[in-house]
Amino acid sequence: MKHQSTPQILLGPDSLQQLPALLEGHKVLLVHAHRPVEDGLLEQVRVLLTSHHIQHENLGQILPNPKYRSVKRGIRHCRRTDCDFILSLGGGSTLQCARGIALGIRFKGDIRSFWTGKSRPGKALPVACVLTNPATGDELTDACTLVLKGKQRTIHAPQAACRFAILDPRLSILPWYPTMNQGFALYVRAFAAALSSREPDLTACVDVMKRVLECIRSLSTDLSDLEARSALFEAGVLSHKLKSTDPTGFIQLAQDLAFACSLPEGTALSSLFPAWLHSLARTDNERLETIARLVYGNGTDLLTQTSQLLGDMKLAGSLPEAGLSLSRKELKSFTDSRYLQKILLAANK
Repeated sequence: MKHQSTPQILLGPDSLQQLPALLEGHKVLLVHAHRPVEDGLLEQVRVLLTSHHIQHENLGQILPNPKYRSVKRGIRHCRRTDCDFILSLGGGSTLQCARGIALGIRFKGDIRSFWTGKSRPGKALPVACVLTNPATGDELTDACTLVLKGKQRTIHAPQAACRFAILDPRLSILPWYPTMNQGFALYVRAFAAALSSREPDLTACVDVMKRVLECIRSLSTDLSDLEARSALFEAGVLSHKLKSTDPTGFIQLAQDLAFACSLPEGTALSSLFPAWLHSLARTDNERLETIARLVYGNGTDLLTQTSQLLGDMKLAGSLPEAGLSLSRKELKSFTDSRYLQKILLAANK
């Protein structure tokens, strides 16, 4: 289970302008992937810091699902340039790498021992982020996930939790599919929380689902709607604060599928979600009816609403629609749970 942190959240158009005041007195290592370069975020941050005489260094080429070698490269560069603050630009993967760097700076041994359990992290450099993905939720956790020997491994390190997170909607003007993927991921997280929640938590889950749906409707008309993008960021923060244990393991299954098949998390969720709903309808239809009524109104069917929602968002509703061709044996290898295996097999039709 992920632990939640309480970073300072700066949300809204032009919140990026507050960055220099937050970094005053530090020399900053900017950690980023390709997208912040292509979208101009890196240049905006550099100009902003330079204009306020804040020293900074650059560490690029951080790939999705960061590997140990990227963290090791960052540690070397950070030590060589005497940076004392790590700032992640972009999505959750970049933030994971930034945390690994922060944890390794003051450690003299091989930091892989943190993930193997042989050593425990000590002091870390401060970490913060400028996020462009409303769905990640990583700004609220102390988790650090790296890929070691082809597998994702996670540790929790409160000392590497974000000091602050900037959620500026001007930085998330993405094309249709990334936007819709992010929105759907938030919708499913709130739905998963609603499955096991009782009042007043159920009300909070339903509120997030409604907020996300409203954002999706607005952004499907105008992808540059800053008010809707701000609201989506806010919904993202709220969705990751919901009390949810994901008792069925569905979200973790989608994350494993996304990692193994190089899919966006939203696509992995959408390709499995209808099959999951059909399974839930056989075991807990009363709960589905309650959620459908609270979110969509009386006389609505969640399966029908979901089918229409995926169609409107142009998202995959099955594994083949997501472009995957997996054998029965491959599908079953994702999980030991017979329940989840049945969902995978149903989603493959």
